[in-house]
Amino acid sequence: MLFDVGRLLHEEFLAVYRAAAADADGWEDAAVTVAHRVGSRLVAGKVPVAHVVVALRSTDRLLTETMLDDGGDARALAAAGTALATELMAAFCVGDDGLADALLAGNAPDDAAAFYTVVAVRGALTQRVVSAFRRRGPALLATSGHLLLPLAEAASLPLCREVCEEIGGEVWLCVAERPAARVALARKEVDEIDALVASLGRPPGVYRIDDMLFESAVLETPEVRDELAKVVAPLLANQVLVETVLALLEADGNRAVAVKKLFIHRSTIDYRLWQIEQLTGLSPVNPRDLAVLGTAIGMSRTNALG
Repeated sequence: MLFDVGRLLHEEFLAVYRAAAADADGWEDAAVTVAHRVGSRLVAGKVPVAHVVVALRSTDRLLTETMLDDGGDARALAAAGTALATELMAAFCVGDDGLADALLAGNAPDDAAAFYTVVAVRGALTQRVVSAFRRRGPALLATSGHLLLPLAEAASLPLCREVCEEIGGEVWLCVAERPAARVALARKEVDEIDALVASLGRPPGVYRIDDMLFESAVLETPEVRDELAKVVAPLLANQVLVETVLALLEADGNRAVAVKKLFIHRSTIDYRLWQIEQLTGLSPVNPRDLAVLGTAIGMSRTNALG
């Protein structure tokens, strides 16, 4: 397969440079998508990395000069060039990603790391998250979309938090660690954590099973599930009160933060919390009761989807 690499890059990157020059919303995500697509195409075509690097420099110079002539912002254009180059070159660093699929299938090779942390990604483009991790060290991407870090969980957690902070916005990372031969179990665990986090409406961030032990135990016990369903039934009939519980959960129980999120007065939330306690017998100002209410709401949503 033959490529005019310079022409390909110019055609594919032009729209991104234009969007960046105009400071249009979403150009960063567009850069990730375009660069990943082009990089995958170049890798499949076995284009030498050296040719790609030369074409990248030439394309960046030509497009930047063109956009500057049209009044584009130099800093934004420089950021666009860096983002596109970083994401595109990441495609040439995925030669070992087949290892991720092998590990998830239970086939750990002799040269595998001792431990892997599996990361489930939600709320952001997976390739953008992968690139953020790869700038910090080795990371493997499975075809299922799961990310594998050849590190123990204790070392992976700080990296996950750094990535969340770098990407910003709404991104959820659920993590679990296992020895190389048991990576498939870590995948099952992160999927379960992610499902719980999503159903409970938890805020963006990094989650482990330790963060969800109470909720997991509750939802796995039929008797407790049935009792919770009875308790939460009156609450579910009032969407305003449900939203109040979820806002308080997202604010980690901080009423002042929840008030701002809901755009209501402090006295209004106090009245709503009193109503919730009257309906359910559980006080949302008590951390454990709030967790129970959140779990019950999440359970009702999961049942509705099921």
